Amino acid sequence: MGVGERAPGSEAEIVFELPVERGKVREFALAVAEDNPIHYYVEEARKRGLPDIVAPPTFTVTQMWQVPREERERRLGANLAYERVLHGEQEFFYQRLPVAGEVLTGRMRIASDISKQGRRGGVMRVVTYESVFTDASGAEVLRALYTLMELPPP
Repeated sequence: MGVGERAPGSEAEIVFELPVERGKVREFALAVAEDNPIHYYVEEARKRGLPDIVAPPTFTVTQMWQVPREERERRLGANLAYERVLHGEQEFFYQRLPVAGEVLTGRMRIASDISKQGRRGGVMRVVTYESVFTDASGAEVLRALYTLMELPPP
């Protein structure tokens, strides 16, 4: 492990629900300029063998409303200085798209917390949050990784 790196699996976990509501799916699809009709019209989704409209691929970023930053910081303890934080990357690994009408269970944890020497001096942190979403049967729907970079103090 690198300087200041946490061992994966040694952190706290936040469990939360993420309702996949038709209206919210449609609003999100509009917001991200998604034009596929399977995100808007039940008939179109069913023509393609889906039980209802499905959420666009990045829909689960709405978890920020279920687990606000302050709660995430308090319960998971990354203690980032957000005035120096940049969004690093976001990744999604799907088993299937979320379907309107279901309520997903999310489990969020810190997957990695690495400190390393910055190129311009000082120590930079790279923190990756992992959220695993499951359906009512407990089957995994998707796994999302959200990476933040905390720059060294000026």
